[in-house]
Amino acid sequence: MSAAIATAPLSAFAQSVDVSKYPQDNVKIIVTASAGASSDALARTVGRELGKIWGKDPVIENVGGGSGNIGLEQVAHSKPDGLTIAVGGDKVPLNAIFFGAELKYDPIKDLSTVTKAVANPSILVVRPDLGVKTLDEYLKLARSKPGQLNIGTPGNGSAHHLTHLLLGQKTDTSYTYAPYKGGAPAVTDILGGHLDGLIITLAAVTEHVRAGRLVPIAVSTAKRSTALPDVPTFQEAGVDVVNESWQGFHVPAGTPRPLVERINKDFVKALNAPEVKNFLEGQGFVVVASSPEEGDKTVLDSFKKYGEVIKAANIKLD
Repeated sequence: MSAAIATAPLSAFAQSVDVSKYPQDNVKIIVTASAGASSDALARTVGRELGKIWGKDPVIENVGGGSGNIGLEQVAHSKPDGLTIAVGGDKVPLNAIFFGAELKYDPIKDLSTVTKAVANPSILVVRPDLGVKTLDEYLKLARSKPGQLNIGTPGNGSAHHLTHLLLGQKTDTSYTYAPYKGGAPAVTDILGGHLDGLIITLAAVTEHVRAGRLVPIAVSTAKRSTALPDVPTFQEAGVDVVNESWQGFHVPAGTPRPLVERINKDFVKALNAPEVKNFLEGQGFVVVASSPEEGDKTVLDSFKKYGEVIKAANIKLD
């Protein structure tokens, strides 16, 4: 379904929308990952605050799998009335790049961004008994066992997967990748000793790192995270890998613009509520709470950036 098709018949619907009364029915927020993932924590934290604003709690539904495409497609094909919202972010441009021809929807054209909610670094962690504590030690082990280290990722084609692929490209090291339907099951497996390493949103493993259950190797941002200030960046550790992932909220293309702006206003208010912002940033997120226009621009900019990086590095998914 193209954006043009989605938009064409909506003039009467758009005129009938009274944004001052939004939401007139229950809002469903679809998390495109399993329960316990960082996007799930984001949705539930923001959702509780939205419940105060709306006078009714949104329904949080986890629809994992397909690198987020199952949930994103469901939202893209839903009625553009603001009552079905997806947690997406950089999954949107990445899925357009990696899976575009295979999908039954167009991630770029069939979704509109409500807000770029948060930015978040990827972090590389390993199980404590792997015997490495620094990036140099990690790479030395990888070179001694080409392709034998099992590295978990929250989905094929995720920004985290891309970050580790770039690490391998730049250091001439190879790995076996284990894609999961979201971050939570990957965290469970590395805690259980079934993975050697994991590249994931920092917020998904912050407490495990603090408790010593996982060993942090490096974060993917240009600066260290305030949540884990002792963990170096990849650049500081000697490898020029910088890649900041982000998460946002999306509605179907064709949702009337006044309604998108109203939803944005509520989400921005919820994200900036002191209790919400302090909690999210304490977990490793950076609250952005952008406008819809800035969110859509981030999607297009990410599509271009990732496309260029993937082509230059000749990264392909199996």
